[in-house]
Amino acid sequence: MLARIFGSRTSRIEEASWNTGATPNVVKRRQLPIEALPTHDEVLDTAYHYWHSKRRQGLLPSRNDIDILEITKIIKHTHLIDVSSDKTEDWCFRVVGAVVPQTWQWGCGRDKISDCPWPPYRDMLLQDYGAVKFTGAPMYHEIAIRVDWVAYHYSRIVLPFADDGRSVDNLMSCVFHRDTPDLPL
Repeated sequence: MLARIFGSRTSRIEEASWNTGATPNVVKRRQLPIEALPTHDEVLDTAYHYWHSKRRQGLLPSRNDIDILEITKIIKHTHLIDVSSDKTEDWCFRVVGAVVPQTWQWGCGRDKISDCPWPPYRDMLLQDYGAVKFTGAPMYHEIAIRVDWVAYHYSRIVLPFADDGRSVDNLMSCVFHRDTPDLPL
């Protein structure tokens, strides 16, 4: 596995690569400030504003605050992740959105993130989800991944939820497929 970080003052791209047999695989991601979320990106913008509208008195919303009927336009782009355990190996998907290509699903819902078969991608998910759980702040990324010659480029926002308003126990991740020409694979 090879990991590299490319950076400038305006953006930082992290890259990890690994081989499965003769196949070169790679994952690249760039974290951007939440303010960089494009307003023309209806899916991620809707997810962020929906999450923000559920906050009360500066506290984080609870997963119980999510009303599926209010987010029908974005539900197929949405994953729900249970991060209530202090052990990252227990974190798991509760819902996996329908727009995620079958290639990137390593099973059905309730899969543990630690069971992801692609180590650098798994590590990226655990790192990002852990950061949102720890800080209680949303994160926005652009990501490019290639596994077994299949490429997928997407933007993602990860939003924290907490039953008590403070201790993050669930995450909502929304993804939107997009070209990222400056993250070539």
